[in-house]
Amino acid sequence: MIQQDAEPRPVERRENTRVDERTALSGGPAPAPARFDQTEHTEQAAQSTAGVDQRERVVTDQAGLAHRERTTHDVAAEHRQKLLKVSQVIWLFVGTVEVLIGLRVLLKLIGANPANDFAGFVYNSAGVFLAPFLDLTGSPSSGSIVLEIPSLIAMLVHALVGWGVVRWILPLFDRQTTRSTSTYDRYRS
Repeated sequence: MIQQDAEPRPVERRENTRVDERTALSGGPAPAPARFDQTEHTEQAAQSTAGVDQRERVVTDQAGLAHRERTTHDVAAEHRQKLLKVSQVIWLFVGTVEVLIGLRVLLKLIGANPANDFAGFVYNSAGVFLAPFLDLTGSPSSGSIVLEIPSLIAMLVHALVGWGVVRWILPLFDRQTTRSTSTYDRYRS
């Protein structure tokens, strides 16, 4: 059994920086060198075993301006986004296969000419996904009209396999998620 820490492990760092150094580091123009106001930086970081990274940064200058920024970053949220994308790709693939097989069933029902380019493309493309099912049952026909029962079974099986992968396999890789960022500015009187 995996245990989670009740309290995150804090890490604190303090440093004093001159205003001209802080501005130069941020890429902005450096102020006049005659002024040397001191600024205090305080950073705290905490990580939990659940993959949540919390950081708090406080910058206080001599004028009493305190800028506080809290960030909670959940690594599992990024992982969940990746799983969502994988799920969408799976459903896109299953949907494309279903449309191809459905078009094949429809074209066979209306007796479309297999020598036609579009009908030939649909028959050949869908045939790749129908190969395991073609000899499963017979297909009733009347003249050039054919009801392909194996194609309907293949549509059902492909939909169930896609649903099973998204519903049962992808959640095995899921983690709990949270993410928030807060910024506060406080002035001292």
